Amino acid sequence: MATSVIEICNNALLDLGEDVIMSLGDNSKAAGLCNHRWPAVRDAVLRSHPWNCAMAQAELAAGTTAPLWRWEYKYNLPVDFLRIIQVVGANGEEVRDWEIQSNIILCDEEAPLFISYVRCEADPKKYDSLLSEALSARMAATLAYPLSGSTSLAQTYWKVYQDKLTEARGVDAREGVPESVISKNWLGAKLGAR
Repeated sequence: MATSVIEICNNALLDLGEDVIMSLGDNSKAAGLCNHRWPAVRDAVLRSHPWNCAMAQAELAAGTTAPLWRWEYKYNLPVDFLRIIQVVGANGEEVRDWEIQSNIILCDEEAPLFISYVRCEADPKKYDSLLSEALSARMAATLAYPLSGSTSLAQTYWKVYQDKLTEARGVDAREGVPESVISKNWLGAKLGAR
């Protein structure tokens, strides 16, 4: 398991036969590329699967104004939002008809709205070792052409990334199912619990 972004980037650089960096601010082409590409690579990999380490739940309140057309309600998504996994209405039923526009979820469900979502987990210490390896492989695939000028090297590392991603997703999926997104307080009230 990686302990830092630098470790993930250095694993990618080592795979490519490049020198390691001490920080993302180093005065080198590799450090500049890592600094520039890391946030997009991280978010793309996290968005690709409901990773256990990046799952979150939220209860959303309706916005103060209604959407202009088609939908009755709009809800602001959390600032760390990357991908919706499930939407549940106040009645405890899964909401199947919704859409996202500009970090707002639109639907016809009254508040509150509960979501299960993938968040932007920025702390590499929370990634399991297979996810860290997949992130390093994606960084290697991303950096291969700018550092070497070789499209075949970039394609090779893209294949390595896809293999590592498949393995990481498989293990992660077998380690549990994300919790229900229904608020425990709401569910208890609905079922008559005190």
